[in-house]
Amino acid sequence: MDDTKFFSVKLASSAQAALESLKAARRSSSGVSTSSILSVSSAALSQAISSIDNGKSAVVVEVGSKLTKVGCAGEINPRLIIRTEYVDDDGKLIMADEILALNNKKTAFKPTEHYENLLHKFLRSVLLKVLAPTDRPVIFVESMFMSEDLRNAITKVIVQRIRCKSLMFMPSHICATFPFNTQNALVIDIGNSECVAVPIIEGVTMLNEFESGRSICGQQLERRVRELMEKYGEVEELNGEKRSITENDWEELKQIKLIETLSLSLICLDRARAEKWKEWETAEGEKPQIETLCKEKKIPMNGKNIIVPPVVFETTVEIFFDEKLNPDSFDLSLPNLLHRLVAKCPIDLRRKLFANILLAGGVSTIPGLMNRLKEEIETLDEKNGTKYAESVKFYQFSDIKNGPLFISWLGASLLGSLRETIERKSITLEDFKTGKLAADWTDIIVKAR
Repeated sequence: MDDTKFFSVKLASSAQAALESLKAARRSSSGVSTSSILSVSSAALSQAISSIDNGKSAVVVEVGSKLTKVGCAGEINPRLIIRTEYVDDDGKLIMADEILALNNKKTAFKPTEHYENLLHKFLRSVLLKVLAPTDRPVIFVESMFMSEDLRNAITKVIVQRIRCKSLMFMPSHICATFPFNTQNALVIDIGNSECVAVPIIEGVTMLNEFESGRSICGQQLERRVRELMEKYGEVEELNGEKRSITENDWEELKQIKLIETLSLSLICLDRARAEKWKEWETAEGEKPQIETLCKEKKIPMNGKNIIVPPVVFETTVEIFFDEKLNPDSFDLSLPNLLHRLVAKCPIDLRRKLFANILLAGGVSTIPGLMNRLKEEIETLDEKNGTKYAESVKFYQFSDIKNGPLFISWLGASLLGSLRETIERKSITLEDFKTGKLAADWTDIIVKAR
């Protein structure tokens, strides 16, 4: 179903003026590069949001497989970005996989009530860290693939157990486009557990053409970091001697979350530098000299130093572009995945997609990733003679740091500032008692079970 209907609202004059200012900002912003960036000023966005008076603000929540973002509608940044985990009364760490287990029936082995209790404890603690939520509406940013079981559990927890004023679900891929005031975008969400790319044309989500890959995500980056550390990393003892990393060392490294920390310091190289590193890795015997952008780092740990060579920081992201680095997966590389997606779309829409790329998700904040992706898309387009990528541009806030990390939350914050959006599409406790469930993003109200 056409999901523009879900967000069709009659904007108040102030809201309409606010959105017009976003259009003007996109046309006139000095940060726009005609070759690669579709930029919007965060100052214009802030003015747009602040001009919409919605009384008591809604609480906006986005629960990811690794991070949870929470704040109030009408704000540019989340008030809180925390791990999707908590410590229960027995001191046990409850991880995201268990909190969100209902999203996959293969991982939900216990009764539904058990997972509802986990959701209740987590969401209640998160909401109370921001403000008292009971007299406020709640907007929940959901994945387009969220299961009905998980949505129903979240609805029950928020409106019945926490007793918030109301609950509304908003799809993350549509929310990501709203701050840029665009209805045409190739949304590429690179998260912790997978990459999902979906085209949106004239506000319509083209579900038949989506592509996804589990080899393009934060978890795979961490796997590759460990592989490279096992191969090239070293331990320096107090006496200066160096040795390889042992299993005992890995137990200590796990406690200090070294792999996760290193995965936050990666960069993405251009094609020319990446090729030089490939030559370096395949060289037998003495390695050739190579100019690096990152320096070797020494990380102290229990009286010794863990040596992290530049190859870790500079080549880990190559798993997104070289399918041979994922021998256990049948997934395509990121550029090939995007070209296959575009090729499936109607011929008159294909050139619109690469000219309207919108990156979302924490992984997409890696420095250099945008430029490399542009380079790879253009190279592949030329090789195949398809002419889909004559113009490759990215939506981006030039002055908001790490914007892709919370761009979907930001869109929900802006949408949540429109009172009619909340009032028409939310479910209250009274609705829930009559057997209704929250409308999903296709605008279908699920009747009584």
